[in-house]
Amino acid sequence: MDVPSPSSPRARLDLLLHGLRVPVRKEDIAACLSALDADPDLDDIALVSVFVEAVRGRLRRAESDGGIDHAARAVAEGRLEEWRRERLAQLNLVARHRHEQEVVGALTLGRWVGSFPEARSIRRRIIAMLGPTNSGKSHAAFDVLAKAASGAYLAPLRLLAWEGTERLAERGIEASLMTGEERRILPGSHHVCATVEMADLSSEVAVAVVDEIQMLADEDRGWAWTQAVIGLPARTLILAGAAEAEPLIRRLAALTGEAVEIRRFERMVPLTLIDHPVPLGRTEPGDALVCFSRRDAFALREALIARKRPPAMVYGALGPDVRRAEAERFRSGAAPVLVATDAIGMGLNLPIRRILFAATTKYGGLGPHLIRQIAGRAGRFGHYPEGFVGVIEGEDLDTIRHAIEHPPPPLNGPLHVLPREQQLLDIGRRVGVSSLLRVLTIVAERFRWPASGFELGRLDDAMTMAEITAGARLPLADALGYLGCPADLRDKRTSLQVTMWARRHAHGLAVAAPPAPPRRLDRVVASDPGDLAEAERAAKLLTAYLWLAQKWPEVYTEEDEARASRGRLNEHIERSLRIGASSRLQKRWNRSGAGR
Repeated sequence: MDVPSPSSPRARLDLLLHGLRVPVRKEDIAACLSALDADPDLDDIALVSVFVEAVRGRLRRAESDGGIDHAARAVAEGRLEEWRRERLAQLNLVARHRHEQEVVGALTLGRWVGSFPEARSIRRRIIAMLGPTNSGKSHAAFDVLAKAASGAYLAPLRLLAWEGTERLAERGIEASLMTGEERRILPGSHHVCATVEMADLSSEVAVAVVDEIQMLADEDRGWAWTQAVIGLPARTLILAGAAEAEPLIRRLAALTGEAVEIRRFERMVPLTLIDHPVPLGRTEPGDALVCFSRRDAFALREALIARKRPPAMVYGALGPDVRRAEAERFRSGAAPVLVATDAIGMGLNLPIRRILFAATTKYGGLGPHLIRQIAGRAGRFGHYPEGFVGVIEGEDLDTIRHAIEHPPPPLNGPLHVLPREQQLLDIGRRVGVSSLLRVLTIVAERFRWPASGFELGRLDDAMTMAEITAGARLPLADALGYLGCPADLRDKRTSLQVTMWARRHAHGLAVAAPPAPPRRLDRVVASDPGDLAEAERAAKLLTAYLWLAQKWPEVYTEEDEARASRGRLNEHIERSLRIGASSRLQKRWNRSGAGR
């Protein structure tokens, strides 16, 4: 939209008058040049007014002198007015875009780093504990954290934050829990376990541990890790994760002028590739079968049930409480085999002997980083002297072999950032807009940190939520509070439900907890995967309600009811996974005696 500056006042006028359908006289040009000579800072909007008044005066004089008749003057003035409106609209748009660019451009990399005053005010010691899975780096990090007078553990998943409280409890430390939908504050506790997005960037602690630091490279959530590394006010900051993240860590430390101490870890038990595909019927206790879709996970579950090996299940759509229960079933041996998606790749310390890939392709790509991270879960130290990785019969072993035998290259891609909430509020105020959708659009269009190695994080989910809050007419400050809400807005019913909540919020009305799920979910177990998916959808919607209730308890007033309802749903889901099978499979058993 920006118009290049012409080299002379006359060239500037020629550019400005483009599209005018009224003859221009020398005296019109002379009037404009005189105005520019008197005020060289005259902008184009004012210059248009000077020009229009000069032409109108000339037309009036021409009619008085008999040079033109009244009808001709009216036609000329009509064309002049049409041009004036079009040109002013264009100039105002250019001016608005320039102003937006200036406002967003004021958010420089240096100012963003400086927007964490608590972290900048202390001398931090940064320790990177880097190595593969099952190398003891997390154990070492928790040992340091437990000895500190105060501390924080930041995890990528709520389930891992819960696990963090347990690992600290094993070391005699009680820790509070902070996730989007749950706050368990223990009086007198000086330690907290939280999800990365919930990091407290204003309270100084002795030690903070940021887990799975390789998530810095993630396009969707990497901004939260970048923000944590730059903004945590911890006297000792421990970054634990894959060795490939070292270049990204060093780049961030250089930005803040802090040194990094690298501690390298090696696997504590060897990882061996099984050089032949394993038939499904030859799974053993301690096996984890990994696939990359919910549909494949259920197909594997049914196949194992038919072979009298009912498995535990862990996949992304499961609520954290159910995943926790399923992980415990496998850990205790109640379910000797685990079926999982790549949800087990991040954390979840389970006694897995063999990782068997039941799929070697994944939507979005199955890269070597993910393969190695998942495979590394095999061979839990203290349970097995060796870990094994392979594939189920029918899958491509070479894909896994290449990833295991060829370590992935260091991560050198861009780091991702998002403006902080106060910065988005300031942008909205300075450009005069109150819609989150408009603010995010301006940021997406204008954000540029050239040659910095930083990019704006993906805004797809934020934009979808912004559309909902814009439709509900929520003010910017409240709309910002909805960002990060764990609602699956790709699901139409969920999207409509959240829209209704936001509209009631905007009108100052209380929002009731979601109604009970359909009656068929009140059965002892779900009769088929469709019923189970319905229960999972209802549980996730309740989780979103609880997340919002933490922010606005005066609006989302039925937290206790929502928590109890989610608890009943989780029990139903967990029971269905533990003892249920699809009605179709049961009929097949009755008909053919499958599984004997």
